[in-house]
Amino acid sequence: FFAALGLLEDVGYMARIAYVMDRYMHWMGLHGKSCMPLLLGFGCNVPAILGTRIIEERRARLLTMMLTPFVPCTGRLAVLAFLTPAFFGAAAPWALVGLVGGNLAVLALVGVAVNRLVFKGERSAFIMEMPLYHLPNARTIGLYVWRNTLAFLRKAGTIIVVVSAGVWVLSNFPGAGPEESVLGVVGRALSPFFALMGLGDWRLIVALLSSFVAKENSVATLGVLFGAESGAAGPGLAEALAGLLVPAAAVAFLVVQMTFAPCVATVAAIRHETRSWRWTSVNLGLMLVLALLLGVIVYQVGSLFE
Repeated sequence: FFAALGLLEDVGYMARIAYVMDRYMHWMGLHGKSCMPLLLGFGCNVPAILGTRIIEERRARLLTMMLTPFVPCTGRLAVLAFLTPAFFGAAAPWALVGLVGGNLAVLALVGVAVNRLVFKGERSAFIMEMPLYHLPNARTIGLYVWRNTLAFLRKAGTIIVVVSAGVWVLSNFPGAGPEESVLGVVGRALSPFFALMGLGDWRLIVALLSSFVAKENSVATLGVLFGAESGAAGPGLAEALAGLLVPAAAVAFLVVQMTFAPCVATVAAIRHETRSWRWTSVNLGLMLVLALLLGVIVYQVGSLFE
């Protein structure tokens, strides 16, 4: 992704993407400039939120910030890349494409709804200077890819190690077994509601909650919890997950994972850019409620066809 984005920026095509997408962005009350932060969101939602500064109009900037966390970042895509083969086997590529496409469809529908209900269907004007095309520079693109990939790995690696250690401690304290641990108690307390999505296993619930710190933590948390449950001689994580959920519940889990509350860094970025706890809370609440609602709907409807 970083290589493709770096190439588009280096040849001067990013501005033209904004121009081409302008007519479609108007459906959500936005203009072409909003497309650029949304594209950045596929790498990481935090710089995408900061990138909304290029949008002059406050209304369009706020709406873009509300939609950016719906863009599947590299953390979410990494979780999907690991879990879809475990749940769907040979059909994993189709499941991955369907989930990402569905995620983008949710983004568009939320944008249309928020624009109509909150911003009363207002439209934004779009004026942008087109840069000249020029040949790409391999060194510039290479540095862009290296810098962004290194930043992602450094952030992901640090957070995953810390959270994995915390999850291990909480899943073994006070020492009566994983189900009686702090995380086990929290997960089992929430399991009656999540059972509506087919997610009665407390370990899946804890994995979703841990994604609030960083999206890629879900897999690390599952690895720690299933390892604590099965021991060193137990089956691998992918094999353990393969028989854990029926297809409808697996899809519901991944839908919730994709649309769940944004990570804490994204929430902090939204608060910093909006300078408003109100808009930050609205964004957080909207994604949380919508994710849980979609999970219930997907499982209940999917169960009818099993």
